[in-house]
Amino acid sequence: MKKYGVCEKACIGKGSTAVVRLYHKVDEKGSEEKLYAIKKFRKRARNESHKEYVKKLTSEFCISSTLHHPNIVETVDLVHDDNQNYCTVMEYCPGGDLYNIIKNGQMTSVEKYCCFKQLIRGIAYLHSMGVAHRDIKPENLLLDNAGRLKITDFGVSDVFRMCWESEKQSHLSKGLCGSEPYIAPEEFEEDEYDAAAVDIWACGIVLYCMIFQGIPFKVARADDTNYRHYLDTRKHKSYEPFERLPAKCRELMYRIVDPDVRKRITVQAIMNNEWFKSIEVCNDGEGNRCEHHHLVNAVNKTKH
Repeated sequence: MKKYGVCEKACIGKGSTAVVRLYHKVDEKGSEEKLYAIKKFRKRARNESHKEYVKKLTSEFCISSTLHHPNIVETVDLVHDDNQNYCTVMEYCPGGDLYNIIKNGQMTSVEKYCCFKQLIRGIAYLHSMGVAHRDIKPENLLLDNAGRLKITDFGVSDVFRMCWESEKQSHLSKGLCGSEPYIAPEEFEEDEYDAAAVDIWACGIVLYCMIFQGIPFKVARADDTNYRHYLDTRKHKSYEPFERLPAKCRELMYRIVDPDVRKRITVQAIMNNEWFKSIEVCNDGEGNRCEHHHLVNAVNKTKH
């Protein structure tokens, strides 16, 4: 409390491993208030060793605290509270998560594509740092007051390449993780997989959610009827939802949501795509004030 202020009783986020609350810190003069989102982790499980527990918490902090980008939530500190619970201190994003903004149903096409471009920019930065998120979904995408999208929650992220390694030395990842509608098909089929490609698939599903206000299928497995329909129709480029998209966007979506990981487009190739480059977006790469404020409207609609 001395360092980060007073806690609000109501939580602003809740998951299986942690609860997030808002903290207010007023400076000594009482003229300026700083807001922090503080994530308090669950206590150690009975069947979990202290070493395993601490490793999970510190690995998330070690990854997230090294990431500094306009489209990544800034991690400030790792502290103990008065009850000796581990807490991660992060910047507060008052716009809430993208899931609620999508559910609100008032985003324009410009806003949807703007969000997508910011998401890809954040993912491109992560992958350049050798980090894969592995749980990209609307609930893990927040918006700040300026309508800037930020990726959060690195609880299952993985380092697939160390800073001294080349791209050819990237490691494969293990373990099924994430939320089923956003998990790439290879995670269900292979013991090891390219975690960067998994992020790309999830970004495509997020864009689908923004455009159509729903998921294309519950799970990318052959026993899902809607997924089988997607596989059957994409062979002939006749998947109905994609066919309703602008031509250049449609072409890119087929390449992003490609079940063949060897053919799936990379984040750098998306960044170089002509349609993607044409998307109107806040030009805040250097921390400058946004040139376009269309996403602020979406944030305000959700707040009210």
